[in-house]
Amino acid sequence: MCQYIQGATGIQQLNPDLTTEIRKEVSSMASKPLRVIAFAYHIMDFEEWQSAYGEASKIFEQALDDRHINFTFLGAFGLKDSLRPNVKSAIKYVQEKGHLQIRMISGDHIETAKKVAHKAGILTDEDLEKENAVMDAEDFR
Repeated sequence: MCQYIQGATGIQQLNPDLTTEIRKEVSSMASKPLRVIAFAYHIMDFEEWQSAYGEASKIFEQALDDRHINFTFLGAFGLKDSLRPNVKSAIKYVQEKGHLQIRMISGDHIETAKKVAHKAGILTDEDLEKENAVMDAEDFR
């Protein structure tokens, strides 16, 4: 989605090696589990926006999906989002007393979702080794 990166020395083309490095860092943060927030921008004046997208947010979303907008990557950081105090015990109670299997659907990065589900007791150590214990939206459909 980003074609450029802005650093201390200015804006430069985002190359495959740097893209790989950024993705590794994002995956590392996500697996801790941190919620990763990235920042990027594209300069577009209002008239250009109006003529290209106007009120049609679907057209804008499609332009993003098709990578027609060249963003400049600024950076990313991770936020810790701890489980609420009684989540793990509530899940354990429902699994044992209610004989229910708990599943989690999340919009998080797959590594973040996997770690949160493990911390909450939804996934066991053995589950983490199974091929389809965790899947992204594309695989789920």
